Amino acid sequence: MATMIWGLVLLAPTALAFAAIIPMLTELMASGAFENGPGPDHVSPFDDDFAAMMQFQIWSQLANIAQLFAVLLVTTAIIRAVFASRRGDSAAHLRIGMQELYVAVIGVTVGIGMVITVVAAVLLAVAIGLALGGTPEPWRSLIYFGMGIGLAVGFLALWGRLALLAPACLRYNTFAFVEGWKLGRGQTWRLLALMIVMFFVALVLCAVLFTVILVAAMFVGGGMAAMEPEPEAVQAWFEGLQGRPLLLIGGGILLLLPVAWVHGFCQLLGAAPFARAVLDLAPDVTPNSAISADTALIDH
Repeated sequence: MATMIWGLVLLAPTALAFAAIIPMLTELMASGAFENGPGPDHVSPFDDDFAAMMQFQIWSQLANIAQLFAVLLVTTAIIRAVFASRRGDSAAHLRIGMQELYVAVIGVTVGIGMVITVVAAVLLAVAIGLALGGTPEPWRSLIYFGMGIGLAVGFLALWGRLALLAPACLRYNTFAFVEGWKLGRGQTWRLLALMIVMFFVALVLCAVLFTVILVAAMFVGGGMAAMEPEPEAVQAWFEGLQGRPLLLIGGGILLLLPVAWVHGFCQLLGAAPFARAVLDLAPDVTPNSAISADTALIDH
């Protein structure tokens, strides 16, 4: 149940953005703004309506900010749930407090640092590649391949260490930059193996979801092709949905619940393993640095 609640929180910004943008797009469609096809004379539907363009951009940016906030809330809730073991929570461990601030600062800092690190690594790789430009084949290709593997392994290992920082913030109830980094000392290879396992699990999950969507699309497409509907009939059917709100609400709920569960599970897959690692690696914390009022300390 908590997984679905987390997924609903993650989907809420997108749903609200669509609820605000769809009426505007409906008005543009009704005015014929999208009738011009692609070509040299094609005109954007926003060219003659600066206010509509600004409204669209504002809602898009607000949705992005709200999405980041939702990810913050859900990630912190997942970590809190792992630390609480099997003890349930009526709000699925969702809170807004100092711990969310700790995780937000960690996320921004790690994000900026990773961007700088990736740019520096790419520039270094380009410089080495230019320096080895005169190396004969196949050695040059082997060196390039080895550099790529080395960069990928290094990135995963570094990310595994940095992924301990956010759970450490909740474990020590502070900005645990130093504490979180120290927890990964001597655990680099285990964290790297964890990252690789998570990567393959994500691949399997994506393959299963893609297969389900493909099969559903084939059934729907085959059914529509068998009926051979006229384009005008299809358009009239979609336009008639506006007068059938119960059907829209029922269909939305039917699609929303499984999609929400998948979103929640994906976020759980990305955060829970590192929270569990911190729970296993962290020394016993003192009562003065308790995790939170609703999270019990785990004795090791």
